[in-house]
Amino acid sequence: MTGLKKLELVQIGMGNVGRAVAQIVLEERKNWRDLHGVDIEYKAVADTSGALVGEDLLSRAVRLKERGGKLSELGAEPVEAVLESDPAPGRLRVVVDLAVHGGTYALDMLGVRNGAYLVLSNKGPLSGTMAEYRELVGTLRERLWHEATVGAGMPVISTLDMLQESGDEILEIQASPSGTLGYIMGEVEKGHAFSDAVKKAVELHYAEPDPRDDLSGLDVARKAIILARKMGREIEPQEIPYESLVPEGLEDVSLGEFMERLPEADRDFRKRLLAVRDGRMLRYLAKIPREGAVEVGLVEAEATSAFGPIDGPENVFDFRTRRYSDVTLTVSGPGAGPERTASGVVFDLLDIAHKSPRPGG
Repeated sequence: MTGLKKLELVQIGMGNVGRAVAQIVLEERKNWRDLHGVDIEYKAVADTSGALVGEDLLSRAVRLKERGGKLSELGAEPVEAVLESDPAPGRLRVVVDLAVHGGTYALDMLGVRNGAYLVLSNKGPLSGTMAEYRELVGTLRERLWHEATVGAGMPVISTLDMLQESGDEILEIQASPSGTLGYIMGEVEKGHAFSDAVKKAVELHYAEPDPRDDLSGLDVARKAIILARKMGREIEPQEIPYESLVPEGLEDVSLGEFMERLPEADRDFRKRLLAVRDGRMLRYLAKIPREGAVEVGLVEAEATSAFGPIDGPENVFDFRTRRYSDVTLTVSGPGAGPERTASGVVFDLLDIAHKSPRPGG
């Protein structure tokens, strides 16, 4: 096919989401070429040990990461060297940052300063200091896509953009933005022990392999920061306190010890649940007003509210705006699981292909 729009990916992160994205691209790209005129290939994939260049080892890299290996076992080279290289002729370079934790800001900036587009599911680059946020957004301008940073594959960022671009004013966003915590709370309400609910969330890949990454509340706080900044607020991370559900004393123990001792928290968590007033449900929410304090933690939500019916790994985002003030605009759907987040990433890649100019055009 002539006239293909060609993308070249440098993917940072080969965890659950990273492997899911790679699998989707490998399985679907022939259809994308035939149906959409989009040709996507991998320049490199990277983990903390370095970058593996070329696609010939990609399937082996996925299998290696599934069993906990590092890409250096297959001959990885420095990520920085790949990001500083030129894309193949006629291809748009896209840095795809799918790392679970922060620490990739400098790598992302290196890529975009060399002309790359940036797709994020990693929340770290957009939820650090305001100085970093301004530099990243200012450098990228029209080359940043990050639907998957908030709400996995749900259209949360695009809905927020649509509302504001149409001239509406966001007055407040309330959200249950963690499918993991939504699932855990639902299981506890059904009578399951808190520890059993957490272990089941890990088994189903709703939670990170170390569930403290979800239970700490930091993930929700980072999403709240991203939404607040999209609303125009200049807010620093330390301005948003967040409630941790990690039992006291288990914050810094090994993962094995944490999982073994987690049942110690079951009684206290059950007491807290039983203390909830009639007609209310215990939910882990973020409240982001246009002005005033951003709140992140467990609250008693009205059972009749948008957050009452949550059952399973569901995300709910409730927008109150100048136009949607009497009846709010609600976006809800599954919000946990690597395949769902990967779907949001892939949507962004295809959107870049459709909206970006051709190299040299």
